[in-house]
Amino acid sequence: MKPNSYFRVTAMALKAHKTRTFLASLGVMIGIASVIVMVSIGKGSEREVMGVIAEMGENLITINAGEMKRRGGRLRLTGSVTTLTPRDARALANEIPELAEVAPFDFQRMQVKAGGMATETTVAGSTPDFLTVRSYSVGTGRFFEERDLKQASRVVVMGPTAVKNIFGEEDAVGKILRIGQVPFNVIGVFRSKGQDTDGVDQDDIIVVPLTTLLRRVLNKNFISTIYARADSRKNIDRAVKEIRTVLRGRHKLRDEGEDDFTIVSQLDLEELKKETSELFTRLIVGVAAISLVVGGIGILAVMLISVKERTREVGLRRALGATRADIVRQFVLESVAIGMLGGGIGIVLGVGLTLGINHFGPWTLVLNLPSVFLATAVCVLIGLLFGVAPAIKASRLDPMTALTVE
Repeated sequence: MKPNSYFRVTAMALKAHKTRTFLASLGVMIGIASVIVMVSIGKGSEREVMGVIAEMGENLITINAGEMKRRGGRLRLTGSVTTLTPRDARALANEIPELAEVAPFDFQRMQVKAGGMATETTVAGSTPDFLTVRSYSVGTGRFFEERDLKQASRVVVMGPTAVKNIFGEEDAVGKILRIGQVPFNVIGVFRSKGQDTDGVDQDDIIVVPLTTLLRRVLNKNFISTIYARADSRKNIDRAVKEIRTVLRGRHKLRDEGEDDFTIVSQLDLEELKKETSELFTRLIVGVAAISLVVGGIGILAVMLISVKERTREVGLRRALGATRADIVRQFVLESVAIGMLGGGIGIVLGVGLTLGINHFGPWTLVLNLPSVFLATAVCVLIGLLFGVAPAIKASRLDPMTALTVE
């Protein structure tokens, strides 16, 4: 039998039962569209998370006092130590050439008052390098300078959320607020930075010189965090190793002793969030793939009905010289055609929904071309897998018996 004959017979068989063919392909259609959209959602989420990580600071390395472990996909502090100090930060800046800037940092949730208003916000202390290391920028006013740090000046720079909670829509620059019982002068307001990868509002913050925070507010000489910026992305891993060596030496830790600090680089955060995003994508794609199985079962049912209805046709073709292989090819081709029909419409629908939601909707979706190619292959595979059994059943029909069937 010529190849053209297979395609002609397939087209005639599918046209003869348009509604049944469409319903058989519906499950595949929905499944393919769902997979494309879900993968696009996952890739879009991953891109947004990577963007947030990049905005937290270019080539950022975070050194936290104590031990941090993964819980629920996040790094959380499980221990607290008092060995991390501003001197450690200065040592890292002086001894590690791969670090462009180093900013010691400490913070505490505290009540802040201004006039008759009071709110709880994050009060943090750092150095002028904080702006560059953490990629903050000042919208109005100025950031504190080195002289403010040396003099432990009572000046603050506020995030937009903190400003709104305390001063409302008023201009905060030049206003006075109290942290505890200590009055501070507002000298600047940050530009909005949004949430970090853990959903924490980075704008709900008040930053003061580190010396001011430690001496006048918290009355302590140790810090919780050191932020560092590597001079290039390729040097991040080397800088992490050198940071560990320097801090272990300064803290006099033995070779067998565990670190009393935790280093988390931008690369670590990207890997962690990528793993979480990929797990989420696999989960939702797995759920969407169930409809593909349902679609395959639909194809199987339709092909079994088709074999039963066309018993006389099969018998006649066998009597005219068609081999069992010819019958198998014919029914498998019809099954694949149904799968491709549903898959083609599903691909168009999935791509259309992805582009439409990305353009008109509030979410970021990223069309993943490999998922489209994979979907095409899955359409063919479903047609093959669920069409083989009916095809074999048709090929095994006895020609004489088939011709006598009413």
